[in-house]
Amino acid sequence: MPRLLIIGAGAQARQILNIVDLARTAEVVGLIDTFENPALWGQTVGGAKVLGGLAALDSFSPAKDLRVITAVADLKRKRELVGLLQQRGYEFISVIHPSAIMAASAKVGEGCIVNAGVVLENDVRIGRHVIVHAGAILEHDNVLDDFVNIGPGVKTGGRVRFCEGAIIFTGATAIPDVTIGKDAVVGAGAVVFRDVPAGCVVMGSPARAVRQND
Repeated sequence: MPRLLIIGAGAQARQILNIVDLARTAEVVGLIDTFENPALWGQTVGGAKVLGGLAALDSFSPAKDLRVITAVADLKRKRELVGLLQQRGYEFISVIHPSAIMAASAKVGEGCIVNAGVVLENDVRIGRHVIVHAGAILEHDNVLDDFVNIGPGVKTGGRVRFCEGAIIFTGATAIPDVTIGKDAVVGAGAVVFRDVPAGCVVMGSPARAVRQND
């Protein structure tokens, strides 16, 4: 069983701890506080000790039995941390809740979090450092590029493509054969009937653009 160092000490870290406890997939070494809050260091979060800020990584060296996973909601910060960990030579682990249903042909890349009640149908392809929140249903042949965030209760038709960094919030729906562009955002409860351009924020049913992010 690999040892696991969780990079983050907030809500996502608690989700990961719950999954690891249920699935028995790793032995948690501790948490790294990415907000650099000394008041948290040495405290226990979800049964695991907060070892310190990023400087605490200096106490560890990449090893065959040591894995890391990021538990960070902010996408820009998450990308930065993944880059830092890669430079240091760490290997990433993915965690999948035991109640998730995955077709045998579905594939999940490294550094991902798949939460309770998720359904991944035939030939779903998930890249690296993706989070799929509780109860999401991804139909056949969906493709999720790196750093995608799928909210709770999201439902998709077949052959939906989520480009890198795309976010789709709670309860949104995407019909078959649409593409959600790079760093695009789909608001909670929206229904996507057509492609969403890169960086575009859409809301409503049918989903309409409300602004364009840089």
